[in-house]
This record gives sequence, structure tokens and C-alpha cells, in this order.
Amino acid sequence: MFKVALINPPQFTKYPQPPMGLALIAAVLGREGYQVTLLDANALRLQPEGIAQLVTDADVVGLTAMTPTVTAAISIVRHLKRAKPDLTIVLGGAHATLLPKETLAAASEIDIILRGEGEETIIELLRALEYKQPLDNVSGISYRKDGKVISTAARSSTIDLDSLPFLAYHLLPWRRYRPFPPHGRAFPFAAIITSRGCPYKCSYCSKPIFGNKFRGQSPERVVAEVVYYQEKFGIKELGFYDDVFTLNKKRAYAIADEILKRGLKICWTCETRVDLVDKELLRHMKQAGCYAVAYGIESASPEILNILNKDITLEQVEEAVDITREVGLQTIGYFMIGSPGESPETISRTIQFAKRLKLDFAQFAITTPFPGTELYNLYLKNRGNDIPWENFVYEGVGSKMTPVFETNGLSRTDLQYWTKRAYREFYLRPSYLWQRIRRLTSIGDLKVDIKGLSMLLGNIRPM
Repeated sequence: MFKVALINPPQFTKYPQPPMGLALIAAVLGREGYQVTLLDANALRLQPEGIAQLVTDADVVGLTAMTPTVTAAISIVRHLKRAKPDLTIVLGGAHATLLPKETLAAASEIDIILRGEGEETIIELLRALEYKQPLDNVSGISYRKDGKVISTAARSSTIDLDSLPFLAYHLLPWRRYRPFPPHGRAFPFAAIITSRGCPYKCSYCSKPIFGNKFRGQSPERVVAEVVYYQEKFGIKELGFYDDVFTLNKKRAYAIADEILKRGLKICWTCETRVDLVDKELLRHMKQAGCYAVAYGIESASPEILNILNKDITLEQVEEAVDITREVGLQTIGYFMIGSPGESPETISRTIQFAKRLKLDFAQFAITTPFPGTELYNLYLKNRGNDIPWENFVYEGVGSKMTPVFETNGLSRTDLQYWTKRAYREFYLRPSYLWQRIRRLTSIGDLKVDIKGLSMLLGNIRPM
């Protein structure tokens, strides 16, 4: 059987996250008997030119890439092909799924694009390659044939999520993973995704891999995986990275219930929408070890929320934050600055709203129009030409890279100024500092606050 190497391209972030998609593919391949290596160049801080010598015995190399990492992935691919010209290279992930023809055109060294969910496709593809069968019958791939790009039929999203193996954390440098503050109360840390698909249509989000239909693993399957990570790796904190953890509130309640029934002691966090929680659910989640919930709030302007197709009201935001704080959970608010229709007045209103909510933590990001989103199409309409992929490598306010999006009223420099100002105004208040002191309940909380302070200082360097 082929030897397969899977590679996660580098981003050089201070808070590397586990490449869960690759870890699942590795687990699927291992279950089928393939010899698999998994190289997380991001967590290991490897340069593209140094990766080829680490996968010299592989027959097939698979990489994943989002738009911010596709340039690094292509660089790796070119080094791999120079070292071993007959190597078969497969690229998957959101960027390749959205732009298969463009990605193949950008890098002749890429042999095959794997589109969409890859667990079944990768097995069929490897078998076709091993037995030198035509690729036409493998659904969900794009490749070159006679100088043309051939895209086979899309694969239907019908895989039974409960049948999937646990993530192959044993192939990863799992001790290196760090959640972004204010997450990170206990270590070691792991992250999992227990569902796929989101029915909401936010204009800043694309769903090229998992689509719009929500599918969730059973509560029993979810908690069995949690138990495995605890027993195998001693995991003490878990991040549920589902797009909307409480979309099925009965399922979320049952997951918390299963954790309690098994007597598990684990800290965990999740992300969801403000219109998909209630006090009973939040209280039950807290009893099961949840200590913080993150909400996508985005803006205090109803007009901008409407442009973003967020489908929430400011009243729902206030109610969700209030009941979350009331049951004793920490609240995290995610905000976006620089959306279409934004102005200094709407930004100022968002900052004041974040302060008035008395959130435990707020994160302010500059709106980025990724390919496949309505925002991207809107940006192209006003711009007239595509955005270079490398422009999407934006690591936040404190980085040297500038944001992609700008409007007639807000330049890139303006957006950076307002984002730094948002952090300064929210966090550097005596009332906020007193609020944090009053909310300290453990050494873990203190550690989170210290890490958050370090990140904050990076974000509010002189303007």
C-alpha cells in the first residue's frame, strides 16, 4: 500500500490550532491500513524549504489550505516536486474546494484537487492511484487530463459522522497546541468538531466543505471521544469548535448530560449564536464543565447586521449575554470592524455596546471578504479584479500585514486605528479591571487573564 504523508502549512501564529481535518483523514487512512505520517508545519514552525527532506519516503503527499495558507502550501509543493518529481501531490481544504481550476492553474506541481469532505474520497483516490485505474470514477476531485482540468461529480454529504474514527492526535505535536485567549484555563488542550453544516447565511461565511445542512454526532459518540482524549493524552481542557454548538439545543443538553453521567472532570468552551441559548441549557452546560461561551455579535448597527445577513437583534444579544453571565459562565463577544456600510459612528457605537454588555472578553477583528462569500463578491463588484491570495495572510491588528477590505469612508489605516482603539477602550477601563478581579475564581482564570493581557498589549501598540 502507498505511504502517505499529510502536511499542514505554516502560519507562524503564537496560538497553533490542531489541523482537525488532516487529523481525521490520517485516522481514516490508518484504519484502512495505510502507513501515515502527519506533519504540522505550523505547530512545529517549519519553513517550506525544510519540509521536503522530512517526507522522503512518501508515495503520496496530501496538504490542506485555506486562502490565508494556500501560498505557503504552494511553496511546499514546489519544494516537494523538486526533491521528488514523481511524487503525487493532492491538495484539499476550503480554498481548493472553492477554486479548483484556479488553484491548479497557479501551481502545475499540484496533481489532484480533493473537493469537499474527504474521508471517502481519499480512500477511493488512493485505490485508483495504486491500481492505476482511471480517475474519472472518483467523485469529488479535479485534475488535469490532456491539458484540460477535469472535475468529477461532487460527492454527496451523506457520511455517518458516528462512524468516523477519533482524531489522530497521536500523530500530532499535541502538547504544542494553545487556544486563543481568553480560552485556555487548563492544559493539555485539545479541540474537536462534533457537527457539520450550518443553515444560516451570514454574508462573511462560506461553507464549501460541510454545506448548509446541519449534521451532528450522537451525544454518546461525542463524549466517548472526550473520554479517549482524557485517557490517552491527559487532556484537561477541550474546545468544541463547532460552528454553532447549540444549534440543536436538545443535542447540546444531552452532551452535557452525558459528561455528567460519566463523572468527567474537564473544562470546555464552545461558540454559538445569541438566539440559540436559554437559561436551562446554559446552566446545564456549566454543571458539565463549560466555563465560557463565545457569541458572534459582529456589530451594534442593525443596518450592518442586516447587510451581514446575521438575522439577530441587539435585544437578543443583550438577553443572551445577561443569562449567560447570570448562570455563572464567562461571556466572549466577537465583533467585526469595517463591514460594508461601516463608518466611524457605527464603529464607535459597536465599541460602546460591547462595553455596556459587560462582556468578560471582547475580540475585534477587521472584516475580511474570503473567497466564496457574499462579501467577497461585493468587494469584487466595487474593485473589478481578484484579490491576490497572499493578501489574506492577516494575523490581527498587531501584525505588519494590512487588512484586505477597505471602503470609501474607511482606509486600511483607518481600520487598524479603530480596531486598536476598540481594544484600548474596552479593556483599559477601571470598571473592567475591577470586573475581572471580582470574577477571578481560580488559578486558571488568573492564567487566562495574564495571557489575555499579553495579547492585548500586542494589539494596542502605539497607533
